Amino acid sequence: MKKYLLFLCLFSWQLNAQNLDVRLLQNVYGSIQPTNVNTEKFLSSTATPVSLALPAGLLIAGFSTHNKTLQQQGWQALGGFLIANATTQITKRIILRDRPFVTHPQLFVARVDGEEPHYSFPSGHTTAAFATATTLAINYPKWYVIVPAYAWAGAIGYSRMRLGIHYPSDVLVGAATGAAGAWLSYKIQQKWLRRKAQRK
Repeated sequence: MKKYLLFLCLFSWQLNAQNLDVRLLQNVYGSIQPTNVNTEKFLSSTATPVSLALPAGLLIAGFSTHNKTLQQQGWQALGGFLIANATTQITKRIILRDRPFVTHPQLFVARVDGEEPHYSFPSGHTTAAFATATTLAINYPKWYVIVPAYAWAGAIGYSRMRLGIHYPSDVLVGAATGAAGAWLSYKIQQKWLRRKAQRK
């Protein structure tokens, strides 16, 4: 009996959470009627290129100038991107959550041409953006770096909801995964550098 009640409580909580997710998305998404979302499309399209450009730029600059610090930051940025995105892709294939426009076609449509109904949870674009923003915040802890970096990452998350492709919870978990991936990459690198220094 207790197990049955526990199951009912968990099911009820999940249902309420799902309903809240849909309502929050409706507030961001707006009407299903055609609307201009060119800004959101552009923002969304910058997530992966910028996230890859950061480690590439740092590594190129580091190796061309023989700057060990830039090299380390480049590897850290690449590591954060790979850890965060691998975690997101694995999670997507475990949770198997459909996108909003698949589950609720009467409420949402995909506002991106050719968007296929791949799995929704968590948001890969948001993951990449927050991994990049966190890497910048760790290495350049100045407000004029942190504020624009996280503003851009937050705008990426918002754009994914505005385009009808992700729920708020997808974006929230994507942001946490990206930040955690960048932080973990930093910690792994710091531990490796300490060991390297001790050997010398």
